[in-house]
Formats: sequence, structure tokens, C-alpha cells
Amino acid sequence: MQKNTLKERLRSGETVYGTSIGECLDPEISIVLAAAGVEFFFIDTEHSPASYGQIQSMCRTARSAGVVPLVRITQNEGPLITRALDCGAMGIVVPRVDSAEEARAAIQHMKFPPLGRRGFGLRGIVTDFESLPAAERIARANQETMAVIMIESPEGVEAVEEIATVPEIDALFVGPYDLSLSMGIVEQFEHPKFIQAMDRVLQACRKANIAMALQNDNMDLLLRARAMGVRMLMYSSDIGVLLRGYREGLARLRG
Repeated sequence: MQKNTLKERLRSGETVYGTSIGECLDPEISIVLAAAGVEFFFIDTEHSPASYGQIQSMCRTARSAGVVPLVRITQNEGPLITRALDCGAMGIVVPRVDSAEEARAAIQHMKFPPLGRRGFGLRGIVTDFESLPAAERIARANQETMAVIMIESPEGVEAVEEIATVPEIDALFVGPYDLSLSMGIVEQFEHPKFIQAMDRVLQACRKANIAMALQNDNMDLLLRARAMGVRMLMYSSDIGVLLRGYREGLARLRG
């Protein structure tokens, strides 16, 4: 069973760099991202038409290329979590978590007993077809599966200290657009209310000894977040990078 290097590096205090995939769902994208130096990505099933077949194919190529594949599910429901894991996701990104109770429910579906209540059905994409006793496969799956919980509302920020202490969480991921939208200051990432919310999440993560995550195509925001101590940074998305690259290149070519 493959080691989750992303989880391992975050636990050791390192900073990691990734992106998200929502449109370019061909498995070859994993190879391109690896060549570009991307260390992990999440397949965004919350806002894309990705099928389970596409998820499995992308996870397989990513694993082979040394890129850690995660999946952002549509909502915090058990079948969505377990099926993404059974298709090869090495971790789950859970959107719109507003309480410790909701975070614990997500963990219950990600982990096998005694840590949770995930049903046994480890497939070859997860085990690499190793002939190991079931108990060992279960223990290793629990160890390598990564849990990323999204904070995207004032309610989530208010409960963040309690959420951060839920066992088995690896990172808290601020969704900047949804958080700023729910605060009535959409895309105002310099607003004091947004900065204060970011800092509160970061302090909760530090106290719980877990990482904080942030995604954006605003490089200044990402660099500021890194300087603050955010260690799981995601630059833009597949379509965001593609659009920007073509627009900038063609504008320069046309003079």
C-alpha cells in the first residue's frame, strides 16, 4: 500500500504545493502536473462532472507519477466519502463543515474501526494487490488516508477551535470565496474581517498541531498566507492556469 507522502510531510512541518482539477479530467493530466512540480491535487467533484471511472483513472496515474490525489466530495455524506476512497483517493476534502459534530461524522466514514465505521472493501488500486492480512490492510489504510476539513462560513470559524481538536483531521482548508461570500465581503481578501478569520483558523491549527490549507489564483494572497504559516497551498486550478496562460500568451503575441 502506497505511503501518503503529503500527509507525512505535513506532519513533519513541511509546506506542500498543489492545485485542483475540475475540467481536465483525462488521467494524463496527472503526468503533466507531476512534470510541473505539483505535489498533490484534489479532484473537485463538488463543482465538476467527474465520474467515478474518471476519478479512479486519475488517481491511478497520479499514484504512479508520485502525485497525491485527493477528492473533494459534493457534500458530507458517507457513500460519497467511501466510494471516492475505494476509487483510489488518498484523502478526502470535505466542504462546508460548521461544527465538530459534522467533522466527526466525516472522519467516521473515512476510517475503519476502531477509528471509524467505514465498511471493508479495499480494492487493488488502494492495496496495490499486496497479499496482507485484513487487519494490516485496515491499519495501513487508516494511517495513510488523509482528512481535510473545509471552513467556509462564520459558523465554521466560530467553531474552529473545537473542530481542530477532532482526532484524525490532518488539515483545515479555508474556502476563501465561500467564506468571504458568507461574511458579506465576497473576494475582499484584504478586508480585516477576512484576515481575522484566517488568523483564527491558523491559530486553531497551530494549537492542534495540524496544517492549514488555502487555495487561490491570487499569488499575493498565497504568498501572504505562506508568510503567516499556512503550509498546504494550492495555486489556482486546471482551467484557471489554462485560461491565464493562453490569455497572457496571446495578448503578448498580438502586441
